Amino acid sequence: MAWEIALVVFFLSLTVLVYLMIPLVFKIKETLGKANQTLDILNKDLPDIIENVNEISGTMNSLSKKVEDTVEDVMELEQLISKEIKEPLQNIANTVGTLLQIANKLFDRRKPVK
Repeated sequence: MAWEIALVVFFLSLTVLVYLMIPLVFKIKETLGKANQTLDILNKDLPDIIENVNEISGTMNSLSKKVEDTVEDVMELEQLISKEIKEPLQNIANTVGTLLQIANKLFDRRKPVK
């Protein structure tokens, strides 16, 4: 008799559990339907998105190359300016400085000694 009562309690518990699970199953079914809709939208839009990303990536690579080339040109120009203008100006300044020192020594010697 005890096992019959236990069996009835088990089936009643199982019935209550199934009854409580029904809304959860419907909610899961609804969620899966929305997930399928989202995946369908993504499958339609994803190729265009990937194409745009590839185009943007190509543009960025092109811009990066142009910036790199410009930086190299600026570095070459700076070296050319340094070689063609800065160094000769420094040499002229050194020469003028040396001439002024010589002139000062010459004029200091010509002063009469008291």
